[in-house]
Amino acid sequence: MADELAQTLQQILGTDNEVRKVAEKRYSDARAQNPGPTVAALFQVLSEPQRPDGVREQAAVLLRQCMGKLREEGSTWSKLGEQAHGECKAKLLQLIEGETVPKVRRLVAAVVQGLGNQLIDIEQNARPTNIDIWPEMMPTLMRIIMDGSKDAGLRADALWTVKEMLNDADSNAIIMDGSKDAGLRADALWTVKEMMTCMWQVMVANGQQTMMVLKTCLGDAAVGVRCSAAGLFCEMIDNLEDKAERDAFTPLIQDFCLALEAIASTGSQEQINSVLQAMEGTNNSVEFFKDRLASDLMPRLSTIATSHAQADTRRLALEVLISFAEAKPKTMAKVPGYVELILDVCVRFLMELDDDLDNWGDQDDDEAEDEEQYTAGKEVVDRLCRCMNKAEQFPKVLDKLKPVLATFLQSQDWKQAVAGITIISQIAEYVDEEVMVVQMVNGVQAFLKAAHPRIRHAAWMALAQLSEDHDEYVTSETVAPQLLPLFLAGLDDPHSRVVTRCMEAFQLYGQEVEREILEPFVQPMMEKLGVKLQSGKTAVQQQTITYIAVLAGQVEDSFAVYYAALMPILKQIIQAVLQKPEERTLLGKAFECVSLLAKAIGTAGFRADAEIIMQAMVQAVQTPNQASNDPVKEYMMQASSRICWTMKADFLPFVPHILPGILEKFQLAPKELNEQTRKNLDGDDNGELSMTLVQGTDGEVKVLVMSTSEMEDLQNAIECVHTFVEELGKLYVPFVAQTAQALLPVFDFSMAEHIRDLAFETWGELCKVAREGSQPDVLSQLVQEFLKRVVPKLEEATGNGIDLEALKTQADGISACLKAAGPGILTAQQLQHIGELCLNAMDVSTKREEVEAQKKKDDDEGADDDDDETDEAAFQIACCEVIGALMRHHQDIFVATFLPRCMPIVQQLVQPSMPESKRKIAIFFACDMLQHLETRITAQWPQFLPQVIADIVNPSTDIRQPACYAVALAAKNPAFAQFAMETSQTLMKVVTDARARAKKKSERPAQAVADNALSAIAEILLHHQPTVAAIEAQLWSVWLQALPCQEDEEEGKKNHGVLLKMVQAEKREIVGEGGANLPQAFSVLIDVYKSDMAEEETSKGIGQLVVKVGESALEQLAQQLKEKQKKKLLRIHREAQQAS
Repeated sequence: MADELAQTLQQILGTDNEVRKVAEKRYSDARAQNPGPTVAALFQVLSEPQRPDGVREQAAVLLRQCMGKLREEGSTWSKLGEQAHGECKAKLLQLIEGETVPKVRRLVAAVVQGLGNQLIDIEQNARPTNIDIWPEMMPTLMRIIMDGSKDAGLRADALWTVKEMLNDADSNAIIMDGSKDAGLRADALWTVKEMMTCMWQVMVANGQQTMMVLKTCLGDAAVGVRCSAAGLFCEMIDNLEDKAERDAFTPLIQDFCLALEAIASTGSQEQINSVLQAMEGTNNSVEFFKDRLASDLMPRLSTIATSHAQADTRRLALEVLISFAEAKPKTMAKVPGYVELILDVCVRFLMELDDDLDNWGDQDDDEAEDEEQYTAGKEVVDRLCRCMNKAEQFPKVLDKLKPVLATFLQSQDWKQAVAGITIISQIAEYVDEEVMVVQMVNGVQAFLKAAHPRIRHAAWMALAQLSEDHDEYVTSETVAPQLLPLFLAGLDDPHSRVVTRCMEAFQLYGQEVEREILEPFVQPMMEKLGVKLQSGKTAVQQQTITYIAVLAGQVEDSFAVYYAALMPILKQIIQAVLQKPEERTLLGKAFECVSLLAKAIGTAGFRADAEIIMQAMVQAVQTPNQASNDPVKEYMMQASSRICWTMKADFLPFVPHILPGILEKFQLAPKELNEQTRKNLDGDDNGELSMTLVQGTDGEVKVLVMSTSEMEDLQNAIECVHTFVEELGKLYVPFVAQTAQALLPVFDFSMAEHIRDLAFETWGELCKVAREGSQPDVLSQLVQEFLKRVVPKLEEATGNGIDLEALKTQADGISACLKAAGPGILTAQQLQHIGELCLNAMDVSTKREEVEAQKKKDDDEGADDDDDETDEAAFQIACCEVIGALMRHHQDIFVATFLPRCMPIVQQLVQPSMPESKRKIAIFFACDMLQHLETRITAQWPQFLPQVIADIVNPSTDIRQPACYAVALAAKNPAFAQFAMETSQTLMKVVTDARARAKKKSERPAQAVADNALSAIAEILLHHQPTVAAIEAQLWSVWLQALPCQEDEEEGKKNHGVLLKMVQAEKREIVGEGGANLPQAFSVLIDVYKSDMAEEETSKGIGQLVVKVGESALEQLAQQLKEKQKKKLLRIHREAQQAS
């Protein structure tokens, strides 16, 4: 049968497709119908060296497939029987030792590794000296590895096999046999390495032998053996969780470093790259190497990163260096010279730029050849800053960069200038000091007019980043008038790539500039953009349309003057490219721009064009044979959302036509990764893929994959429907059932929790629509269906290995659904059941936290890895929110049945001796009780309120903010009078201290606390004026001077609404004697008008107030306003008059 099989394999390898298909079927049938003889024939073909190497290689590949999926019912392995299993294992070890062709031998080693990884299952805490299920494997491999006479490739492959199984077993004989060929020994090492994850326990149990093997092989004359040994060493260290077991191998660090140096200088690129990949930093490896990093490892990695002949090897060395910091940032920050060394490498990479300016200028940014070293250097600077910032070590990085920046930003060398500007881009997010921000902006601003186009290009990129990270400063009234003329000039830059980067920067910058500052520049910008829009060049038109869309979105109705001229051009572009597959991005951007124009002109102005545009959008997405990542889909859904927001009820006739196509996207789901999926993915240009692991009902772990473009489609579709439901309200009732049915599959979407969370939010909005649309039966069905599907998930929130993020999403979903559903939807039994589930889940979560804390107790670097703690705390808060939702609409049932269960928990957790995370939960509980149970909870105040009041001056903002919020809620109750005077005095200090702080990103939490404290002061003044009469004027003064609110939008809406009412009522403490305080009050109201800090009704009231005051009084007020506020005041007056 071997000859027949060899002929079949030869045909499979052939170029004749028809012959190959017949041969593949013949082999497949033989494997299915006669598995034993087929496997025997594969072994025979492999063992006959006279056969062509290609045929033998194919036999090894097919043999590995036969040895795969052992546990699946009907697998080839399961059909062979116990006797054949033993024969297969023995033949594999004979083949790996006897094979002389390196490529064939490595493929055989891969069969050994794959089979071993599936067979071997050693308990985590067990330390067996050999592998019971395959006792011959490790002795054979180790003998090969230690046999110096063996071929180096064989020894390396043996080492590789052990390494790859070090997560499962043991292999000892070939490796130690010095008489064996070095290739054979290397292959044996490779085999051991590849099995490391399944058999590291055996390596530990044979510690002395393992030490001897590694020491010998790390110093072997054959570089292939050293390479496999180095990989095995790294793999083993990563798998040893016990510090004492790791430390036993520290004597080998010097041997490893010498091997690394030798492999880098004399080994092949593939060999050094494989070692560097194995060296990627983990918690275990950083802890293991930390005392020898500065002296032994870092200098060698630095040499490779800066001097190796191969660029990708240099990048890998840099990747190893940054991976150490990402694994243990606090540890690495203490390593002498680490920060300086990695930054030095990054700076070198940043200056590896193409000198051919013409070639650079001829390329578009999107399609330009990547300058890989520059990109790597840029990304590593950002990654270093991110992880060090998380560990509160960013100032150390900044101190090392300041001298570099000072030199490079004054350099005449364009490459140094670009490197310096790029560093500013990468560190901008983490810089907190306003002085440094000012220096960075000034430096970048100067470079926008530099002579060299690459410097200008880099400067625009940096400005875009600064616009994202420090928008308040770069778009301020003092800086924006300096930058906007540069944007205007940038549109005429002689280099197209610089123009593109300028326009892209404006997309970020323009969205943050206040309307009154931007408006004077709109007309000159539009004059230039109009020319570009009609250029006929697709790329230019795309950029121009996006630029126009930003202007339209920012200046809103004042952009309406351009509608008549622009809309015909946009409709012309849409019709011209509607059927052109290569112009899909331009088409999508045109739809986006149209929707923003619609928003600018309003429903009445857009109505005449609405039907044509909506028909075009429907036609565009129904065009057949479009790519799965077709950009039109995203733009269409976002444009539909915007048009719905603009037209409100007038949008309803379009819903039946576009909703079915959007709901179809809800069916997008990940697929299990198997052979068919791989083939489909290989042939589909879907861009990036996302993967996740899930455990099936049978206990088997499956890999699910989904293209990022499909995930984005799903998210965009849900967001679009969410907007329809929210904006149309009860008018959406006819589509509720259809939408709910389509949403159900997304409940099980496990690839991205933010998508599932959005689906739950949308379901909550459907409940709200049913309630407001007087559909009690539909509402009940929606709620009960949701609870039936999601509540049982909380019952699974026990033990370890659970998906905390998914559980949090499900808890958030229950909260959203119950809040939207309204009163009378739950029975007392349901309320108690859900409440108990949440309390039990929180209790189990706390126990998991305690177990993890105990594990880290002996590790002084444990704080480097606190994500699990954060996840547990977030889940506990989500459960707390569910209990708050139970209170919200079922107050009497809650008080009667579940309050006695909650109060002892609140009383316990609120105590100062409890951890901060627990006290935060207690205050959240208190806030919900004060808000929803109101006077029903007054009798329980002594158990928690005094401590909550004391916490408004807690050192932690995470405690202060909810404490101030709780006080604002309690102050509405007449019983709070006893606390009013003392509390209000403390609140004044909280506010004045916060507002006196420097303007830093790091101070934003303190300002959010102050915003909540202002709400508490206002509630005390409104409900307890007699009690605080002696300091009433002082309280109002502090309150007014601290406005507007700065961070907390909800508190801003409350306080600014109160301010409007006080001014309307002409309250003396607010308006002042003779209206002395009116400029201050109007300044606040003008600033918050039509912002996120004001309700729509508040903005409407501000307009009415402005008209009521009269032009004469406004002119007097305007004299004390900033220029920007004067312009906005005129707009408020104009809009209010139009509205009336």
